[in-house]
Amino acid sequence: MNTIFQQSIFRSLILLLCVFISCSFASSVNLQSAQQLLKQGNYSEAIDAFKRLLESNSKDAEAQRGLLQAYIETGKYEEAEKSALQFLSNAPDESAIRNLLGEVYFITGKYSEAEKEFERAAQQAQGKAVLRPKLNKAILLVETGRETQAQEIFQSFIDYYNRSSAIGAEELTLIARAVTYLEKYHDANRLYLDAIDADKSYIEAHLGGGELFVEKYNYGEAGSFFDDALKINPTCARAHLGIARTKEIDGGPQAMQAAIKALQINPNLVEGRSFLAAQYLEADQFDRASAEIEKALKVNPNSLPARSLKAVFFYLSNRDKEFQDEVARALSINPRYGELYHTLARFSVNRRLYQQAVDFARKAIELQPRLWKAYSTLGINLLRIGNEAEGRRALEKAFEGDPFNVWTKNTLDLLDSMRDYKEVSSEHFRIKIAAKEVDALAPYATAIAEDAYQKLSEKYRFRPQGPILINMFPNHEDFAVATLGLPGLGALGVCFGKVIAMDSPSARELGRRNWGSTLWHEFMHVISLQATDHKIPRWFSEGLSVYEERRARPGWGDDWTIESLKAFLGGEFLGIDEIDNGFMRPTTPGQVQVSYFQASLICEFIEHNYGFDTIVSMLKLYKENLKTAEILDKLLKLSPAQFDKAFKDYVSSNVASYQKAIEFQLLEQEEGGVSKERLLEQIGRNPDSFVAHLRLGALYRKEGDREKAIEHLKRAADLFPYYTRRSNPHSQLADIYLEQGKNNEAISALERLINIDEDAYEEHKKLAQLLIGSGDGARARQILERAMYINPFDLELHNTAGEFYLSQNDYGRALREFQVAMALKPADMASAHYNLARAYLAKGEKALAKKEVLRSLEVAPGFEKAQELLLKVSRN
Repeated sequence: MNTIFQQSIFRSLILLLCVFISCSFASSVNLQSAQQLLKQGNYSEAIDAFKRLLESNSKDAEAQRGLLQAYIETGKYEEAEKSALQFLSNAPDESAIRNLLGEVYFITGKYSEAEKEFERAAQQAQGKAVLRPKLNKAILLVETGRETQAQEIFQSFIDYYNRSSAIGAEELTLIARAVTYLEKYHDANRLYLDAIDADKSYIEAHLGGGELFVEKYNYGEAGSFFDDALKINPTCARAHLGIARTKEIDGGPQAMQAAIKALQINPNLVEGRSFLAAQYLEADQFDRASAEIEKALKVNPNSLPARSLKAVFFYLSNRDKEFQDEVARALSINPRYGELYHTLARFSVNRRLYQQAVDFARKAIELQPRLWKAYSTLGINLLRIGNEAEGRRALEKAFEGDPFNVWTKNTLDLLDSMRDYKEVSSEHFRIKIAAKEVDALAPYATAIAEDAYQKLSEKYRFRPQGPILINMFPNHEDFAVATLGLPGLGALGVCFGKVIAMDSPSARELGRRNWGSTLWHEFMHVISLQATDHKIPRWFSEGLSVYEERRARPGWGDDWTIESLKAFLGGEFLGIDEIDNGFMRPTTPGQVQVSYFQASLICEFIEHNYGFDTIVSMLKLYKENLKTAEILDKLLKLSPAQFDKAFKDYVSSNVASYQKAIEFQLLEQEEGGVSKERLLEQIGRNPDSFVAHLRLGALYRKEGDREKAIEHLKRAADLFPYYTRRSNPHSQLADIYLEQGKNNEAISALERLINIDEDAYEEHKKLAQLLIGSGDGARARQILERAMYINPFDLELHNTAGEFYLSQNDYGRALREFQVAMALKPADMASAHYNLARAYLAKGEKALAKKEVLRSLEVAPGFEKAQELLLKVSRN
């Protein structure tokens, strides 16, 4: 009895203690601390705190509001919906809770339910509380294609602002978002800044400002807004996604990393899933893209961005029936959703399907006439397919509607700057060149373009549609704008199928870039793009272009370098399934250049092992929509893995000797940092050490021991002939031979160099002079022509070539060279006119010869050679 009584007392005490602890714990959690946890992004703790507050007072609307916001921030939409409904069953007039329920419905695609909740919340709300549900309803109306109704609501926010005296950060932010939909972007920016001034800790103002700047293409300042938001709440998924959008244009891994971070916070963030899906689609990772799209649609089956990406997925997969069904599904949600077709246009551009991009952009505009970026996309891609007049009109319309679009503005500025370009036509080409360069550049540009057309169209048994337009830009940033719409592009040329854009020789340091090989490279893109209806993968198109460069002229196109050899030996060559990423999403600074070279080696490997006809067959199969793996299986009977192994074996066999010769650690040491004794010891250990022989050759040359220098430099040149840096063995050998008066040996050394280095301009000139002096006219002619494709603006070179062609009785070419020399506006105009007169006379055009010699004498009346030539012309 006593025991039972004692146990009863003990249980009562325990119960009282639990109640006391519970009450004490609840009293220690107040609304302010819970809201602070939410504000700082401590969502798990905030959820627990709000739940405890609601356990104490189930009608605490502020606690319920905080709980719902925490659920929404972390993607717990089912919990949010259930909790909101439960609360509203007891407090149906709480407008803020009803609005949040509407937001949950909106996020999860229950649009009709969301609209009803927003309407009811707006009716229940008092004062400024009415703004949020009204704004949400208006945005929902836009999302479902009822923009006219939405505009009236958005306009009411301006009326509210005008009649209010004291407005806080929340109201300013909501008004800013409303006027954004009215395209009043300057007002929106000012309102966001006013909101931040009113309350620097109000995160929605920072987020809204950042999103506005992303929408208006100012990614740098947008990033500052998002950075400030993350200082307030480091785990704000919306801010991390904003960072991802600011980084997207850079093409690096930061965009993906930021989006993944956002999804770690909120795994059900539909915008984040859609962002990842778009990145994967761009990288041809279709399985990953599809998985992200389905995750987004599981949360919101009516998400228009996700539906648009699903349409892109089907379109790029050539699944036409499913594509049409998906388009219909999206338009059933919003019949005016032009963004659907603009998304398709954007991905068509990524696939170099420029005509399709034009067609989709037109459809986007038809559905959504104020979708200004669609006009920009239309205009830019009309330019890419050669329709300049209509392209300009579309861009002007785009700029009129949205002057913030930098792509539109830059492209229009470029078109204005091209008004003084001159157009030169040949059989298959229209070439636009700056007026100041056209006379000097046009003869060589038309010649190399027509040569490429004749040889490559015959080789590939395909004649492209033309005429092909080539735009040659004397300013590299103009070329970059013509290509991407933005400055900063590192490439030298780009092909759009029927239009080529490229640097003219003067766009970079003269004598440092071979523009002729660039034009050849880009014309090969014309062949590969048109032959496949633009369905060729990037690696194969680039690979063929470099492969054909190497076959166009000795020395043209990429060859082995120290960097590419190191990449191969280090296992950095990508598999056939991944090589496009090397172009589109490089992970190291030099990966793009290595990928170009690797792709060309793949083409070389296919030709070597399976014959050139296999390459032609591959082009035909890409046109028929087959994927690389299917083509490898059909033509080569190899899986991608088997192909990778066979290719690796092929390359390994070709570079085995280089692997032994190149000691990378020794090469990385400064030239003067290794003594002669150490170099000799190194050769003792490895007689095939390229670096040791190269450095010893230079040391012996410095000491004046030419014979030993020649011995080691020749050995270095044999061990790794592709070394073209300033200290290369070929240049050093040529200099030594010239010092010895051994011109024939110097010619051989220089030929070895220019046959691996297309950009070695001074060596081209030196070799041409030596060949002319040796009487080898045929080889001199070749080298002079090749030199012109490095620097056609060298007056001395043209005069040398003109004199040479006169000596060879090639009067037509002599006249061309002297005409170009005249176009370069030399200081000695008298000699320039005199040389033209000589060429005309040699051709038998006496009247023109007399005209030029008289002009020479007008400049320099005492010019004796011109006087003698005038007498000769007059006698004749």
